[in-house]
Amino acid sequence: MNSNYQSPRIGFLDGFRFLLAFWVFAAHYYTLIGGTMFFKLPSILTETFNRPVNAVNGFMVITGFLMTYNYIERRSKEPYSDQSTHLKFWQRRFFRLYPIYILCIIVAFITFVPLAKMNEANLIFFTGGNVSQWGTVRSMMQPSVSDLISHIFMVHGLFPRYYDSVLGVTWSLSLEAQFYLIFPFLFLGMFSSGRKQRQRIIVGIIAFVVVAIVSLRAVNFGCSAIGLPTYKLPAALLFAMPLFIIGIIAGAVKLRQIHLTYLLVAASVTLPFQSNTTVVLVLALLLLIFLDEIQFAIPKWLFRILDSLRSILSTKTASFGADISYSFYLIHTMIIGIVLQILITFLPELSRIQIAILGFFAVAVVCVFLSYFLFRFVEKPFIEIGRRMIHTVSRAQIPLTKSQPRQ
Repeated sequence: MNSNYQSPRIGFLDGFRFLLAFWVFAAHYYTLIGGTMFFKLPSILTETFNRPVNAVNGFMVITGFLMTYNYIERRSKEPYSDQSTHLKFWQRRFFRLYPIYILCIIVAFITFVPLAKMNEANLIFFTGGNVSQWGTVRSMMQPSVSDLISHIFMVHGLFPRYYDSVLGVTWSLSLEAQFYLIFPFLFLGMFSSGRKQRQRIIVGIIAFVVVAIVSLRAVNFGCSAIGLPTYKLPAALLFAMPLFIIGIIAGAVKLRQIHLTYLLVAASVTLPFQSNTTVVLVLALLLLIFLDEIQFAIPKWLFRILDSLRSILSTKTASFGADISYSFYLIHTMIIGIVLQILITFLPELSRIQIAILGFFAVAVVCVFLSYFLFRFVEKPFIEIGRRMIHTVSRAQIPLTKSQPRQ
């Protein structure tokens, strides 16, 4: 492994992440005002924009990439095989994700029925009925205590009955938690040195793709056979692992730990089983990640355009967007119903389309301000607590090691 390689530019991922979060928000807003039952989009948008799971697929690749990238960058201070490295990794993830997550889960659980009634009333206002564009009727039943417990422990993604019940968007957070739990061991298994490293990586890539395809179909078939709900989203890690793997491989290739061939294999065996939108999104992401490496193979004018785009996505504004993107992602579905209900109630003279347009911008503004507040006073303080704890433990371990008596 080349330990002298300098960190390349990946700051554009800040802006990219916020764009994905905003895509999810816009698609959910469209659904909550009736979607195609209120007004129809061009068919190309119906198959792309109207399916926010594609944006979440982009998050999976970015997560795999960043976890691997940062893991490799810290290797001199935190060796891969040390148990303390694994504990630090989990600690960082916990303090980064869990405080704001559990806050949102508690709020969503307490307000579930009132918010569900608001969203139904809004849907009736826009479409004249309470059936969503997906042909479903929103549940008005308060989630159970067991449902709440599964969300508290972030295991709800493992249960098709619970994975999107309390707060729909958190199915992907359960998925991420499952990934973080196994990441240190997965990394070791894929990248530990040895003559069979190549075989381990290639076999692992293919195996994860096969398991993802087979397991989703098998689980849904079994659930249907015994009358249980089925998965409509890949909330269990086995179903989504290939996309995380693409990110992991990309991170290792970017830092020149393994050859580009592995990324080509991962993309070649994974992307044919993804939607066209996910394929385009992942390829665009990889193009920007490896733009410097491939500039010799593309026209200069194209490189300048793509590099300018990358620079725009790396600005301070983009960094701000990245800071608030997690809270923005978590809270937006709760805010949409409230803001729309206020506008419908206090601006009766406006038409449905005027309410829809005004509501979109009003919700976006409220979500941005509230997300910044949550980042500033919840996320950031807990991230700092996690850093201090890791620093304290690391400092405590140094003198202990040095003071060991000779045997």
